[in-house]
Amino acid sequence: PYTDLLLHDMGAGLADNMGELSASGAEWRTPPLWNIGLTEGVSGGESYLHDGRARSLAEAILWHGGEANSAKEAFRNLSESDRSSVISFLKSL
Repeated sequence: PYTDLLLHDMGAGLADNMGELSASGAEWRTPPLWNIGLTEGVSGGESYLHDGRARSLAEAILWHGGEANSAKEAFRNLSESDRSSVISFLKSL
């Protein structure tokens, strides 16, 4: 599923400040990425993250902070070709 299904601090940029049970408003469970490549065709457009604010997979990656900040920076520092390869891989799921 390319996730561990655990709660992760995603940073202030993704926080909704509405905690639930033991989760803070900045903690989110990443859903499995299975079939994420079908989003555009099924939904008629791309909309990602818990509130749909990201209009592409690259934008969704770049919104991450908190525990995911190092992964976001690694993606941001890839060459354009390598970023495109990552997005192509995600869309193949």
